Amino acid sequence: MQITPQAETKPVYNALPKLKQNDELKKYLDTKWDAIVIGSGMGGMACAGALAKSGRKVLILEQHYVAGGFTHTFTRKGFTWDVGVHCLGEMKPKELPGKLLRWLSNDKIEMIPMGSIYESMYFPNDFSIDFPDNRAAFIKTLEEKFPNDKEAIAKYFALVKEVSRRSKMFFALKALPSWASKIASLFIKTGLKEYWNRTTLDVLNEITSNKKLQTVLAAQWGYYGLPPSKSSFGIHATVVRHFVDGGYYPSGGSKVIADTILETVQKSGGATLVRASVDTILLKNGKAIGVKMKDGEVFYADKIISAAGAKLTVDTLLPAELKKSKWAREISTFEQSPPHICLYMGFEGDILKSGASKANQWFFESWNLEDDDWDVNDPNSIAPVLYVSFPSLKDPTHEAGPTNRQTGEVVTFVSWESFKKWQSTRRGLREPDYNEFKKDIETRLIAQLTKHKPELMKHLVYHEMSTPLSTVHFTKSPFGGIYGLEASPRRFASRALQARTPVKGLFLAGGDVASLGVTGALIGGVLAAVSIDPTLLKALK
Repeated sequence: MQITPQAETKPVYNALPKLKQNDELKKYLDTKWDAIVIGSGMGGMACAGALAKSGRKVLILEQHYVAGGFTHTFTRKGFTWDVGVHCLGEMKPKELPGKLLRWLSNDKIEMIPMGSIYESMYFPNDFSIDFPDNRAAFIKTLEEKFPNDKEAIAKYFALVKEVSRRSKMFFALKALPSWASKIASLFIKTGLKEYWNRTTLDVLNEITSNKKLQTVLAAQWGYYGLPPSKSSFGIHATVVRHFVDGGYYPSGGSKVIADTILETVQKSGGATLVRASVDTILLKNGKAIGVKMKDGEVFYADKIISAAGAKLTVDTLLPAELKKSKWAREISTFEQSPPHICLYMGFEGDILKSGASKANQWFFESWNLEDDDWDVNDPNSIAPVLYVSFPSLKDPTHEAGPTNRQTGEVVTFVSWESFKKWQSTRRGLREPDYNEFKKDIETRLIAQLTKHKPELMKHLVYHEMSTPLSTVHFTKSPFGGIYGLEASPRRFASRALQARTPVKGLFLAGGDVASLGVTGALIGGVLAAVSIDPTLLKALK
C-alpha cells in the first residue's frame, strides 16, 4: 500500500492506491488514533469533526477516491455539478443544522438563501404552486389555491409544527445507551411516537379529504424517498419544518463542506485517507479495537464509528459471529431507500430567460404520488416525477465564462430490479446491452424534460447520466439506495438504530441513526460524537 499526499492546500486527502509498504504509510499505521470513522460522507465528517473539536485525533477511511460522500462535486468538459446537495434548510443563525455546519467548519461555510421562492411545483392541467421561504406566505399561497380548505391547512401546519418541535427529543435519545433510551422514551408523550409510527397518508386522510391538497402537501416526498402510503408522518413533518423558512445553498458549491470540515479534523491531528476500503471491523474480547483493510493492513483505535450505513455495516463489515445477533438481524431486515438516476446537464447561454431558476423545479405527470418510481423497462413510459436543480445559478461564486456556461440536474426514482442484472459488472467495463439501455433512458429523460422546458433545452450542450450502479460503485450503498434505510414507520420505531451499538466501542453515524439526506446525516454524525463524548452536547443547544 502506498500513500500519496495531495497538495498541501487541500485538507489532507491521502490516497491509498496500491499495496506497497513505505514510511508514509507506516506513520499512519503506527499512530494511536482516538477514533476511526469508516466513510467520509456527511455523517462521517460530522462525527469526526465534532470529535476533533474536543481535541481527539480521528482517522477517516474512505473507499472512494474523493472524500465527502454526497457533498462532493465532479467536473466534465468545464462543467461542475454537485451530487447530493441541492437544497438545505434551517440555516439561520439560531437554527441547529446551520449552527452545526458553522461550528464544524470554524465559520468557513457560507450558506446562501435561494430566494423568496425555493421550490416550484408543476402538476397536470396547468396547476402550479410556488413554495415561499416563510410559513405565513406558504399558508397564504395554499389558501389562495384551495380557498375551501383553510381549516384543514391550518390544522396541518399546526400538527407539523408540534410534531417537528417535539421530535428533537426523539432524535436526542439516539445518542443514549439503549437501556437509558428505553427509559427516557417512556416520558415522551404517546402522541409523538404515534405520529412516527403512522404513515403520512393516514394522517393526511384525517386532516382533509381533498386529494389534490393532499398531493400538494406531500409533494416534497422526494426528499425522503417514500410516497405517502409508505412513509412515516414524523419524517414528513421534519422535512416540511426543515424547509419552512426556505432553502439554502453553500457559496462555492457543496465541496466546501468537505474541504472545511476535513480541515477541522486535520488540525486536531487527524487525517482522511481515500481509496481506503475497509474489509472488517476487528474485535477483541467483544470490543471493537480497529479495522482491517481490503489489502490486509490494520488500523487501531479505541472507538470505531461506521458512517457507511447501518445495513452495509451489519451485512459486510461485522465479523461473522456478530451477524447472528438480534441487533444485527433486525437491521438486516430493513429495506433500503429507493435508488435514483440523475441526468447531469451542461448549458450555454442565458438559461434564466429560458425557464431555469435558482428554485428547484418539480414536474409531476399525475396527481397520484403513489407512482413513486419509473418503470424504465417499459419503452412507452415516462418518469412520474422529475426533480430539476440548477447548481450554478445557486452559487454566487460560479464563473460562467464568455459563453455563459451553466449546469443543471434532473433526478428521478427507479427500481433496482431494472439494473440488477449488471450488478456484478465493473464501471467502465459493462456490457454493450447496459450501455444501450442507459442511452435509451437518457434519451427519453431528455425528451420528457424538453416537453416541460423546450426553450431551456435549446441551450443544452453536454449531458451524462448516473444510474443506481453508479451509486453502488461510489458509495457501496446496498441496492443503490440514495437515503440509506427507507423512511418507513417501522424503521423509526426500531431501537436497533442507535448511535451506540451493543458492541462495546462500536458506533453508528449518519442518516440511519437520525433523519435522512445531508442534514439528517449531519445530525446523525454529531449524535454519534455526543454518544462518545457527552460534553459535546453544548453544540446541540
